[in-house]
Amino acid sequence: MGEFFGSMYCCFEDMFGLNLAEYLWGGVSPLQLDNMYVGFGWAMLAISVFIVWIYYYALNKPSLNTRGWWTLFLLGNVGINFVVGWQWVLRHYYAGRMIYVNPSTGLEEELPIYHGDMLCFGVANAVWALVAFVLFSLLLHWGSTNCSRTPFGAF
Repeated sequence: MGEFFGSMYCCFEDMFGLNLAEYLWGGVSPLQLDNMYVGFGWAMLAISVFIVWIYYYALNKPSLNTRGWWTLFLLGNVGINFVVGWQWVLRHYYAGRMIYVNPSTGLEEELPIYHGDMLCFGVANAVWALVAFVLFSLLLHWGSTNCSRTPFGAF
């Protein structure tokens, strides 16, 4: 799963930076050895399927059977996943875990990862959350009694 989620997120590594991408793959820092993309990917999928489930099954009211309401839930999912991705990486930054051993000096140094990189990773997480929300909507809207045609019409 690490390879799958890692390759998914690395489509955006030009946006959030190679240093952050290498840190998230794991093994760069002696304090962070695990592939963090697995956690990000599963969290993004879980949040997305939960919000889709809320829209189509928990609430499932005729008044919510509009593209406007569906878009609001989509944007809520995107916003939540943006904050999760951004804050998760930021927490590692403030915990002082983003260090590496410089091979030329043998000393521990801080990785050159900046706040803008972390924000851009949050954007990457939000983009994948948008894709996941649409896919889960396509898969799960059939069982809804009131919202089964939102937003896809008569598919």
